[in-house]
Amino acid sequence: MKKVLFLLTLLLVFVVSCGDSPASGQESSDTSAEETDSAESADDTAPADSGEPAEPTDQTGDTEPAEPSETPDADKESEEPSPEEPATEKFCQYVCTTASDCVPAGANAITDADNYKCEDGKCVYLGCLSDDECDEIYGSVTAANGKVYRCNKNGAYGYPECTLTCSTAADCDLYGQGTSQYAYDLDNYKCEGGLCVFTGCNSDAECEATMSSSDYKCMPQEYTGKTLKICNLPCKSAADCANSVYPEEFYECRNSLCVAKSCESDEWCKKYMTDDYVCK
Repeated sequence: MKKVLFLLTLLLVFVVSCGDSPASGQESSDTSAEETDSAESADDTAPADSGEPAEPTDQTGDTEPAEPSETPDADKESEEPSPEEPATEKFCQYVCTTASDCVPAGANAITDADNYKCEDGKCVYLGCLSDDECDEIYGSVTAANGKVYRCNKNGAYGYPECTLTCSTAADCDLYGQGTSQYAYDLDNYKCEGGLCVFTGCNSDAECEATMSSSDYKCMPQEYTGKTLKICNLPCKSAADCANSVYPEEFYECRNSLCVAKSCESDEWCKKYMTDDYVCK
């Protein structure tokens, strides 16, 4: 009897144990699901909870970066206005309709009508045109000392001019003494293509000796497309430039050199020149 009761007891314990296991497993499963949901919920709210700004999202699904809202610096620079070009200087020009209008009083072989052209209503000097013109001008010099002048197309002043023929620079010496202390002697010329070309003064001392005055200086001066240093009187102001022909108002002192001032109008030119001049 005792054995039977013992076996019944074991059987009852076994049945109870088998009935508890499914319930326990279900509870464990529910707990795991809750923990998973909690973790997913935590992941969803992590950016907001962390206090860090959320990464931008592209709701259109396009992975290309958004276009910048500002114009690049290079474009900004290209949009900036370019600096203004300096105004072109104008000067009083003698009015002409034909080359004959340009011929000065007392014209000679190198200053008559065929040595000028009327361009845009103003006179332009063309220089000498031939050796014959130079012979006509310097024939008496050639007869006196045998020095021959020819029309040099590459003149020192930017236009064709009558110059001496030469074999060496010594032939160009104005004084013919082989000196070098003056502004027109041996070291102020070069013999180029058999023709003398004046190269300008070399120092203030040359100008002082040539002009017999310490007031003269060797200064650069602009000619037709060329710059040549010549002996000149320097200025400190426009007042130093005034003379018996043109008043102070006609000049400006630029780099210590008197130069004609850029004109203001046709009336301005008529006032300081004659009615035959306009501002161009």
